[in-house]
Amino acid sequence: MKRMMITLCLTLSMILLFAGCQAKNNESSSKTNTENNVVKEEVKAENEEATLRFSWWGSEGRHKALLEAIDVYMDKNPHITIEAEYGGFDGYYQKLVTQFAGGTAPDLTPLSVDWIDEISVKRDLVYDLNELKEHINIGAFDADFLSKYAVFENKLVGLPMGVNGMTIAYNKQFFEKFNIPEDTKWDWETIHSIGKRVHEEDPKAYLLGMLDSRGFLQPYVNQITGNQWINDDHSLGFDAASVSEAFAYYKKLLDDGVLQPVEESALYPDVSENPQWISGDIGMTFTLASTITRFKKSLTDSELAVSMFPIPTDAKTSAVLVNPSNPLAINKTSEHPEEAAKFASWLLTDLEAAAILGDVYSVPAVKASMDSVVEKQLIDATVAEAVDIALQNPGEPVNGISGNNELAQLQKDYMEKVAFGKATPEQAAQELIDRTIEKLNALK
Repeated sequence: MKRMMITLCLTLSMILLFAGCQAKNNESSSKTNTENNVVKEEVKAENEEATLRFSWWGSEGRHKALLEAIDVYMDKNPHITIEAEYGGFDGYYQKLVTQFAGGTAPDLTPLSVDWIDEISVKRDLVYDLNELKEHINIGAFDADFLSKYAVFENKLVGLPMGVNGMTIAYNKQFFEKFNIPEDTKWDWETIHSIGKRVHEEDPKAYLLGMLDSRGFLQPYVNQITGNQWINDDHSLGFDAASVSEAFAYYKKLLDDGVLQPVEESALYPDVSENPQWISGDIGMTFTLASTITRFKKSLTDSELAVSMFPIPTDAKTSAVLVNPSNPLAINKTSEHPEEAAKFASWLLTDLEAAAILGDVYSVPAVKASMDSVVEKQLIDATVAEAVDIALQNPGEPVNGISGNNELAQLQKDYMEKVAFGKATPEQAAQELIDRTIEKLNALK
């Protein structure tokens, strides 16, 4: 009996011990399963399927490169679908503004510097990318460059898709034909004197195809005044005398055959598509480095080179435009801003993406990317040279309000009035001042 009692107690103890261990194991297993489920849910949330709309404008080469980059990114991130929307530049701004107003704007889109004040500063329609910095490799960009050229009113409005600069692009055969030295130090006087001589020697030839406000009017006045077109406090940075001088010079270029008549050039807002340029009867143009490849391809039997933008010896500033090439912005109403930020960061900081994009947005803004594409000869040497020339003597960054699209339209309108003789330079200058003040008051 005593032996049976001992055996029974030992058996009972083993049962209780086993039960305790089993309970502990179940508890541990339950805890592990719970933790695994949490991890799975986090991974699932992190890789939740998302569709992004990416819209841009540009040439066929740019379209092809961006589409290839999108395909590569989606292969690497199968939970992401990127819908591409692209076309030409004409009408893009109006379409984009309409989309923003209707709540149908894309998740990502490059901005022209002329639109930043309207879209990013005044209407606050895109993210300050500092808010998404944990998803962006901001450290890959030069901090001073971002601060100087991509931050407006303390907001990082977009990631620079490249570094751009204003330059003179010229036809080497045209220069040879008219005995124009390629090392000419251009200023406004040499533009006029050489251009006038060229047209007198050949009435079909023009030194310049067309001029606009960004490539001529604002820089010309900026060199006189040393001011922004519009000051940061929204007061005018110019006066009637400086603008009148610019308009008078513009009219002289037209009257003396330096500049192709506006009734002809207006048919081709993109000078690279102008038949006179293609045939070699226009000698040079003021353009951004990002367009150089297009101009080179459009020349039939000639070679293109670049030189410094015109700078008078007495200029208060060079007024040579240097800016981020189309900052890539993220719509503030995007349903997937974090995923948009990750894609934007990859597109502009990853070396594989840099190799795909090449020079479609001028020279990459990230040094590692620039070094990589230059080493692999994936970027046009003339594009790199154009940016390098502009960076040798850059003007001050254009502030947001000076690039306002509505103000730019006013400048275009009054340049046309002067060109067609509908207003004298003095009349056009005063009217432009009056209309600009009205528009600034309306923009407040």
